[in-house]
Amino acid sequence: MHSYLKKISATLFCLSLCAILTLPISADAWNHNVTEHGAIGDGKTLDTAAIQKTIDACHAAGGGTVYFPTGKFLSGTIHLKSNVTLHLSPGATVLGSRDIADYPPQESLYLEGIIDIDGKNQKGYPMRHFIYACGAENIGIEGRGFIDGNGDSFFNNDITIAHARPTPLIELIDCRNIRITDVAIRNAPGWTLHPKNCDGVYIRGISIINNLRAINSDGIDVDSSRNVIISDCHIEAGDDCIVLKTTKMGDVTPPVENVVVTNCVLQSSATALKLGTESYGDYRRVLFSNCVIHSARTGLGLICKDGGTMENVRFDNITLLTKRKWSKGYEIPIIIELSKRGKSSPDGIVRNIAFSDITIETNGRVMVHAIDGLALEDISFSNISYRIGGFETFNEARGPSPVTNKSFGAIPSAFIFKNVKGLRIANLNAVWPSVENAPARSLLYFDNVENPLIESIHGGASTPSAEAISRR
Repeated sequence: MHSYLKKISATLFCLSLCAILTLPISADAWNHNVTEHGAIGDGKTLDTAAIQKTIDACHAAGGGTVYFPTGKFLSGTIHLKSNVTLHLSPGATVLGSRDIADYPPQESLYLEGIIDIDGKNQKGYPMRHFIYACGAENIGIEGRGFIDGNGDSFFNNDITIAHARPTPLIELIDCRNIRITDVAIRNAPGWTLHPKNCDGVYIRGISIINNLRAINSDGIDVDSSRNVIISDCHIEAGDDCIVLKTTKMGDVTPPVENVVVTNCVLQSSATALKLGTESYGDYRRVLFSNCVIHSARTGLGLICKDGGTMENVRFDNITLLTKRKWSKGYEIPIIIELSKRGKSSPDGIVRNIAFSDITIETNGRVMVHAIDGLALEDISFSNISYRIGGFETFNEARGPSPVTNKSFGAIPSAFIFKNVKGLRIANLNAVWPSVENAPARSLLYFDNVENPLIESIHGGASTPSAEAISRR
């Protein structure tokens, strides 16, 4: 009986402890509610000062959670600080102000020449952001609420010309241990999320829904950052969805390395998954896997123009559908380009790139090429299903780069390879459209391709009169 009572007492103690641990948490030393620091959350009152006061108090207390309850919290720039996580409850929206004056320039790093966005410093506009952190560690954004960039306020009526705008919307520079989970981000006026020279970036389960006509409205721009995991995200972007970059940063630009992108659903008006074009630093050990691209002008892209090295990159188990952007331009399911941004740009390197288990629906063609004098190295395609829905006309498919021959994109072939050392193609299955008077297109076109290894190709050319493999 004594032993039985001891077991009962132990059980009751455990149940009591569990009950204590699962009690609803109110604002305390580590959980700070923005309304308790003066935030109104009516969507009209500017809550910037109250939100910043809450973040500062949380940081001063040693860190914790800044909690946004149900409400619409209108704000300008807020500075995220070390050991602070923003938690957005399911009914909370953090809404960007429509007034550019509410986003003070965060430009000291740019003016010192440390950071160069697109080589333009936003076309002369000072850099402004909605959520900004520099040199912080152990920071996060989480919860089932919304971040709304109010992006339409910063464009002309047809969303084709941007005025001064807060971009990137969420700018994280020189930060460590970043965790962004579950939040829904929408209507960014430019780049949405930009970790620059960061280490330890974990992004899971977020959605980014931008206007598909909004120029430069990228989803996630991973820039010179290391040890990055992006998973289970849904992104719709008016520009690239997930893009790795090494924008110029001082004398030596840090690399992008150790990156995993997996289990994402993507729609893009430009390129869904991309490396480049900014390539002042190197890219290495990158894996994209298990993604669905349900509409993009370009599905997968590696474009090296600024002298960096792209190596050891894999694309595995990806399904993609290409569509032209607003019925303009041309479709490219996969592109690899090694070129030069200008005559004085140093030579870059692209090598050890692999595509496997890729399912493609397109009217376009795969382009894998380097400019004369340079060469891609060790490129492989395996288990590729390629369904061609139609035939682009040559005037739609012009050269992909001003430094390449303008007629290059008009070569009548599904796969175009130029200046490649070490090419392997295994188990390629192509299905051409069944139409009368189909134009003659080859399946593969080789121009200065060394040591190609071709195994198990099905589908041949578009018509019996065309060669399956053509060479220059």
